[in-house]
Amino acid sequence: MAGTAEFDEFVRTRSRHLLRIAYLLTGDHALAEDLLQTALARSWSAWRRIDGDPEAYVRQVLVNTYNSWWRRRWNGERPTEALPEQPISAPQVAVDERDQVWRALSRLPRQQKLVLVLRYFEDLSEAEIASALGISNGSVKSHASKALAKLRLDPTLRVLPSPGDDDVPAGNERVAAVRERIAQRRRGRLAALIAACAVLLAAVGGYLVAPRADRDEAADRPKIQDVSDFPEYYNGYHTVLRAQVRFDQRPASFTWTPSTLDFAVFPMCKAVLGDDLHVMTKISINGTYVAGSSCYPDELVGGGRITASREGLRAAGVQVGKPATVTLTIGEVETRLADSAPGSVQTWGSGGTPPADGIIAVVIGEPVPFDEFPLPPRPAELKPLTRTYDGGDPESAAMIESGGTHSSTVRWGDKLELLCRSQTPGLLRIRVDGIEVQTMSWWDYRQGGWSAQIDSATPALKDAGFHPAPGTDVTVTVEPQYLTGDWYLTIWSVTG
Repeated sequence: MAGTAEFDEFVRTRSRHLLRIAYLLTGDHALAEDLLQTALARSWSAWRRIDGDPEAYVRQVLVNTYNSWWRRRWNGERPTEALPEQPISAPQVAVDERDQVWRALSRLPRQQKLVLVLRYFEDLSEAEIASALGISNGSVKSHASKALAKLRLDPTLRVLPSPGDDDVPAGNERVAAVRERIAQRRRGRLAALIAACAVLLAAVGGYLVAPRADRDEAADRPKIQDVSDFPEYYNGYHTVLRAQVRFDQRPASFTWTPSTLDFAVFPMCKAVLGDDLHVMTKISINGTYVAGSSCYPDELVGGGRITASREGLRAAGVQVGKPATVTLTIGEVETRLADSAPGSVQTWGSGGTPPADGIIAVVIGEPVPFDEFPLPPRPAELKPLTRTYDGGDPESAAMIESGGTHSSTVRWGDKLELLCRSQTPGLLRIRVDGIEVQTMSWWDYRQGGWSAQIDSATPALKDAGFHPAPGTDVTVTVEPQYLTGDWYLTIWSVTG
């Protein structure tokens, strides 16, 4: 496999240095090794796409993994029947001093500990730390200053310990261990997919199509001449089916075997119709209509991303691992009727002949985990992100930004309207009073915007029985993941 030799060599030569970073963060030999091997296994999936020195990428994955472990409290105390033997390579007084150092370091807030490790052990600049942690340069300075002020209160600080050479795996042993982690991740994904299918097929009710809040439609609609030009990876999806047919060849059917029920449908159409003819194309799966698209004269233009509800897919007989049939056809054709009187409203009637050279097309994509998606190269310089309220009232809007506190209290009306933009690819998970309601995603550097509406009928809030009275204060919290640049979220409370 391409890149295997380079990956193994990197693990042998650089993993000991990365292990020291992991140990500085966890303060525990076993947890540090676990953290390092997990980060290396996650990095493998993107190894062939890394441009330049891979150490910065792996270090970023290690930091992100540590953050996720901390949030889930995976690094808490673990009971054991017998105390492990600890190697002693220094006099007892040195051990005591180091223990005091680790106790002081472990009491620091997570962000302060991360900043200190990256600044004084990795010797990263403030800008590099800010990029790695998704915070501002000012926040880096603040965290470092507060952390050092706390540590200076401990008079026993002398040196920072590092893992002993006799209690960590040798290079080749770690390569084998990481390889096993990679294999376990693959097996785990397959098991998770099978389990998810069992849950989905057990669901009842629901609609077939359920469009989700998406990014700016005008920017995201692919405009191409032929469906074969549709990119293999697009907005978090891997293309698994491209199909198109001329109007005079329809209906036409194509078969694909879904590996997940979370696929997306991208309908497209191209035809020169004129002002007096309207044609709506139809895309069906297993005989059930799922999407349609209006036609454009010059290029295949999609109507955006359509995702199907799991219950609706089950009702249509769509199952993971079972071939499904996608059919492309033309819906009702309408012709503009002559005005009945000057100034009257134009009316349409059934009938008309669509042009034979029109094209119906469809693309089906299956989701790709963010850390496995092939992101475009990072620009040498990121364009500054301009704050905008996009028609909202700045006086009544709340704004959450990358460089500030990641939560805000807002007054609940009938609903909340959200707008978010980002400089870089990444995810932003949004919670209302602790309930996750939306995940916004970016897959390129175009600074695309997300917009969404949140009300009591939002599925996550409805399931949680969330029904605040108008005028009640609620807390909106955002959790950035993988974002390495500037971003912001604006929130408006809407009544009526």
